[in-house]
Amino acid sequence: MIQLCERCYAPVDAATERVYRLSHIESADAAGEVTWREAVVHVAACAPAGTVVPAGRWAA
Repeated sequence: MIQLCERCYAPVDAATERVYRLSHIESADAAGEVTWREAVVHVAACAPAGTVVPAGRWAA
């Protein structure tokens, strides 16, 4: 399964990169059953998605 960093959306290889594993509650029912959604974030700083201007696309 391909995992994506929740912050920058870049692919993450947990075998070779340091990552934080996060768990988010996706849903819970009246009986108390909880469905968890797992996510990862790079340990090293990464730019949030949408904040980096691709090379060659500068504002005029």
